Amino acid sequence: MASIRETLENGLAHHQADRFDDAKSCYQAALEQEPDNIDAMHLLGVILSDTGNPEDAIPLIEKAARQSPDRANIQVNLGNAYSAANRHTDAANAYLRATEIAPNDVDALHRLATAYSQLAQYDDAATILKKAIIVDPGNGALHMALGVAFKNAGKLDQAENLYREILEKVPNYAEASANLAVVLQKQGRLDEALKGYRDAVSLKPEYFRRATINIAATGKGKIWLNLDQAKASLSPLPKK
Repeated sequence: MASIRETLENGLAHHQADRFDDAKSCYQAALEQEPDNIDAMHLLGVILSDTGNPEDAIPLIEKAARQSPDRANIQVNLGNAYSAANRHTDAANAYLRATEIAPNDVDALHRLATAYSQLAQYDDAATILKKAIIVDPGNGALHMALGVAFKNAGKLDQAENLYREILEKVPNYAEASANLAVVLQKQGRLDEALKGYRDAVSLKPEYFRRATINIAATGKGKIWLNLDQAKASLSPLPKK
């Protein structure tokens, strides 16, 4: 019989290769051999959550977290399972615990900010994202998420300034152009917003639908009588 360590290592290899059924079988076998094995219950919970069964995963990961309260990765995975079950307050608490254990864990900080955003606690999300950016200042996803948090918190000037800083460094960043356009639109600066959407669509044509919906919501879309006119409005301006 394989040792528990070997069984868990085999399960991890299957898990990382997306062979979820084989991974689940390995974790279950390890747990049957040693019912209180923290890694077995934790990893079985993770695979259950990853395959769409967070309610079954949560009791296993909760038990693992109780038995090993100082492991940040268990808290993060518990937060992930809570989030998948739409238990966002519980998810935020688990991620917060993870960040208390590992204050410089950028992934845990980002997930905590996301959980706060799910709870409409946008100022709290922004605070956490600022902490994450101090740890990992080159992480573009954190800067973009901070802009969204500013926007959702109604801090439009801060969101605008942040997106403009991003675009100064990365001029062809389509998502930043689109998000800046949303902020400008919320400020009532529709001509500037239209330019931002145009820039985004020129870089990523798949943003066209999002741009048309957003602009139409302000009444700007009334000038578009048909799809061809909409495309013309969002096409890059001809070079002079």
